[in-house]
Amino acid sequence: MVKIRYAAFCAVAALCALLCACNISADSSLKELTHPCVTRYECTYARWGETDFLEEFDYIRITLLDTEKMALEYKKTGESAHSYECSYALDEKTGELTAEAGALGIKFKEKIKIEDGKFTVSLPLMGRQLIMKFQS
Repeated sequence: MVKIRYAAFCAVAALCALLCACNISADSSLKELTHPCVTRYECTYARWGETDFLEEFDYIRITLLDTEKMALEYKKTGESAHSYECSYALDEKTGELTAEAGALGIKFKEKIKIEDGKFTVSLPLMGRQLIMKFQS
């Protein structure tokens, strides 16, 4: 069960930081104007099949570290924190962000679209649907 959840989180990390179409407000900082999607996204909803597993964690985050690297960070309640990095690419014409990561010998590649600082990852994983919602 632990390996399945680990694989799910790695898959989500890869998927969640994949597509990016960001909005810029008038009071945005220089960093936000030059790279508006480079920020941290907190998981607000996490379900795998019928199991809601978000309450088992202190946090699940996806952070776009710069214009090429992202990190999945999570901390299960009562355990130590974990962080995994991978690279991503942004297509500025389409606003699509594509990332690829691997876990337990399985490679994941996904595209995600971020609108108004929010995105949802939804993918089949080991016979059940994984759905995670993130917000900046």
